Amino acid sequence: MTLLSMGDQVEPGDYAIHSRFNRAVNFTNGRRLVFLVDETIGAGPLNIVLRNLPSREATAGSSFLHVRPHVVAFENHRFRFTENQYYDSRLRFHRWSSDRFHRHVALLGELLCETAPPGSLAFLVDRSRARNFKTGFERAWADQIARGVEQVFHGDLITGIEALRGCGWGLTPSGDDFIAGLLFGLNLFDKMHGWCLRTTMNAIFKAAAGTNPFSNTFLDLARRGLHFQKMKDLILALIQEGEDSVRTSAERLFGLGGSSGTDVATGFLMTVEAEGGTVVQWGEKAKEKGRFGSVPYPLRLSHPELVEKEAAVA
Repeated sequence: MTLLSMGDQVEPGDYAIHSRFNRAVNFTNGRRLVFLVDETIGAGPLNIVLRNLPSREATAGSSFLHVRPHVVAFENHRFRFTENQYYDSRLRFHRWSSDRFHRHVALLGELLCETAPPGSLAFLVDRSRARNFKTGFERAWADQIARGVEQVFHGDLITGIEALRGCGWGLTPSGDDFIAGLLFGLNLFDKMHGWCLRTTMNAIFKAAAGTNPFSNTFLDLARRGLHFQKMKDLILALIQEGEDSVRTSAERLFGLGGSSGTDVATGFLMTVEAEGGTVVQWGEKAKEKGRFGSVPYPLRLSHPELVEKEAAVA
């Protein structure tokens, strides 16, 4: 095994095993999670990336992770790392072209429609995908997602966030992934335009936080503008690189989890496409009221036929 990168938010300390998956071993110190992952998952704020991470079965006896300045100990292995191996999770750029950015955002929408997995939130940007949901349970789930998103962009922001919270299944439910994408989008606007959206993002996080430690960790990182590498690569490609880079980075993000990467991308896309008055109004209402009222914005990517359905579908 070789240590490839160290998350810039991993704090020194002793971590006990939390859970194991095929490409990740997760540890906690009672306050936060740290992820020991393989190259296919890649770098992130709390990721320690190892080449040739042992299989799930091979790590079954691993109970602790010890992190010290420039040293990580796992099983019987000790890895030394340098400052150069720290992954920088913050978004750093100086110049950007509005025309290029908006062209690339449109391309991202096309890629979602063309390549997203059938059960993902891409149905929010491609209405024809709603037909992928066959069972009553699936349709009820899609209805709740669609209503929550309508509230976020066309009604009461926090009510919408609460409807999306925990909606779905898997390690991080689709609703939580959408909210994380939204937070990444708001952080980008903050950096691009100097908008003061910190109060808005804090309110969103407070409404989105639940009992899922993975979702809570991911949402907190997104709120703070700390990006996992595949998300960071996509955003930088949208801002300052060419179409080929956008396609490549989008493909890598879409491949994350069953639909997790696609669902994050959907939340991000719908937020940056909303730009205009919506995001500004969120910030203004946060300052004025400490709460969010109605946001009169006509969501272009809405789904009336889904929103109007009853949630309890037979």
